Amino acid sequence: MKIIDRYILKEMLPPFFLGLLLFTFVLLINRIFKLTDLIINKGVAVVPVLKLFTYIMPSFFTLTIPMAVLLSALIAFGRLSTDSEIIALKATGFSLPRMVMPALALSFVAMIVTGYFSLYLAPAKARTFKRDLFILAKTRTAISIEDEVFNDSFKNLVIYTQKTTPDNEMEGVFISDERNPAEPYIIIAKKGALDVDPASGYAYLSLEKGSIHKKGLKASSYQEITFDTNKLSINLFDKFFAEGDIAKSRREMTLTELTDKAAEMKAKGENANPLLTEYYKRFTIPLACLIFGLIGPPLGLYSRRSGKSSGLTVALAVFAAYYLLMKGGENLSSEGHFPPLLAALMPNLIVGAFGIYVFINSARERVLDPFGLKASFARWMRLRNVKAMRSRYDR
Repeated sequence: MKIIDRYILKEMLPPFFLGLLLFTFVLLINRIFKLTDLIINKGVAVVPVLKLFTYIMPSFFTLTIPMAVLLSALIAFGRLSTDSEIIALKATGFSLPRMVMPALALSFVAMIVTGYFSLYLAPAKARTFKRDLFILAKTRTAISIEDEVFNDSFKNLVIYTQKTTPDNEMEGVFISDERNPAEPYIIIAKKGALDVDPASGYAYLSLEKGSIHKKGLKASSYQEITFDTNKLSINLFDKFFAEGDIAKSRREMTLTELTDKAAEMKAKGENANPLLTEYYKRFTIPLACLIFGLIGPPLGLYSRRSGKSSGLTVALAVFAAYYLLMKGGENLSSEGHFPPLLAALMPNLIVGAFGIYVFINSARERVLDPFGLKASFARWMRLRNVKAMRSRYDR
């Protein structure tokens, strides 16, 4: 590698890793609070929680690596332009396409890594994350029931207990069960014991000496049933996963599973566009690294006067536009308005076309004015000044 190439890469790598860390942390904040709650309030060991973190990282890296590529190019070329090093390189015969080669090389490596995450690692680890979280859930259900607190973490079920022993025995149990909206009821019992069956994924609450309170057959009637013993079953999937999320979601499916499921849905006459869009998106998102590697250097040259903070702002704006186009394409495809392949390619096509426009204008040292707004404003200001001078002359 030439000295200039190494120099430009040296300028890009620190903001790349800093951006990767920053963007990943921002996306992880919500999960960090939930997973640390397992350690602090649920009594889960640190090592299993750290494993859960490693399982969700690939899905976030799929988004944050392209963002880091864009940020590193913006900051590096913005700094080189601010210190007039771009002018010195051009004076020695380096054109903008030649200077961009190190950025494209970094983008190509980032595309390979992102492709590995997107095509293989992220779906596999997403499923592993769900499996391990459920295993922790099944073994830590008793810990999640706190004394003298209305525990509503179970879906449509509220449990209150005055005291819980280390053996999972409870005293003074109050339960509000609304899992069947048509027949809600309340259970009051003197004692209870919680038992978890990891094989079935159910927890069983054995109650003693209590009563069940619910509405009668008529709206104004009331029914009370006393019992010596009663057993209440709780599906732990309802606590830790959304309804219908037990099966693999499309983000957890492999490429083969996506195509097979889509073919099955098409045979039944169902809408398979969401699955096909997910399939194509796993190929198109890594390509964003190359697009951002192309658009970043010229945008960095245009935003040189505002410093590094401007580079971060421009990076966020470009990626926000890319993300909105991606989500918009997914929605249009799901509703049948767009073919899945076009929906997945739309962000790359639009942002890529804008990147080529910016790159050509920067290479020719033209002003970045895609819609002629600056030129129109300048003409309007000149006409305004001419009219003002004529009015003063007439006076």
